[in-house]
Amino acid sequence: MRWLRNLFSRNAPAASPAPSEPQPAAVPGWDSWRAASPEGPVAVALDLALEGRVPDPARPRLLRLSYPLRAPGPDGLPTAAEGEALARAEDALSAALGAIGATYAGRVTLAGVRQHLFYLADGAAAAEALGVAAPGLAGYELSAHGEDDPAWEAWRVELAPPPRARRWMEDRRAVEALSRLGSAPDAPRPVDHQASFPTVAARVAFELDAAPLGFSPAARRDDAPPPACFSVDLRRADPVTLRHIHGVAWSLCELAARHGGGYDGWEPASD
Repeated sequence: MRWLRNLFSRNAPAASPAPSEPQPAAVPGWDSWRAASPEGPVAVALDLALEGRVPDPARPRLLRLSYPLRAPGPDGLPTAAEGEALARAEDALSAALGAIGATYAGRVTLAGVRQHLFYLADGAAAAEALGVAAPGLAGYELSAHGEDDPAWEAWRVELAPPPRARRWMEDRRAVEALSRLGSAPDAPRPVDHQASFPTVAARVAFELDAAPLGFSPAARRDDAPPPACFSVDLRRADPVTLRHIHGVAWSLCELAARHGGGYDGWEPASD
């Protein structure tokens, strides 16, 4: 399924909610996102904990493991009825390949086919590991393809979320954390949005453009890490339902980018 990489670009359409499918062994750091493609919707799950360690020079080989779904829905993605069998197959593959030092980077599901991506050291005993995994594959017909990918290009192109999908992930996690604290999401509350810029002039221009939208500066700092040393917290009262706060956050992402800066996230105001 090398053709998969041709379906992705950094200009992917806006993210939609990811499917509520369990991630491998409920490992912290795993998350998921969706996008559209000419072949239909794409569902991607990946280990975000790997971001700071990509590429890994000790694991330059990419192993693609793919199999057709048994009964995909009309959109080509799995249904809830198949979820348990897919989870068992995924756990079997990740355990067997993890035992030989492989890194499980993520999975892509598209047009009735699921593909798992693992990175391995040169000479790793992949065939033997797949033999160990075979009894746990629940009858799925596995196809394996290995290739050199020392730059982890497949991670960057096929797994890593585009900016809007990544923003959705961060907003979803923040909203879920507030929900666990018993917060009422529909009630408007002051929310601080952080952004950083390379110059004071860029920060001021951002603040001026945000003011007609109801945002006002709550704090400024000139000691952020370079190159964007000049940061600001903009405050506005908003509900923190996911769709609403994501729309607010993404609009500020775009506004900060127009002034050469970056949006750093949001949190309920503490004062």
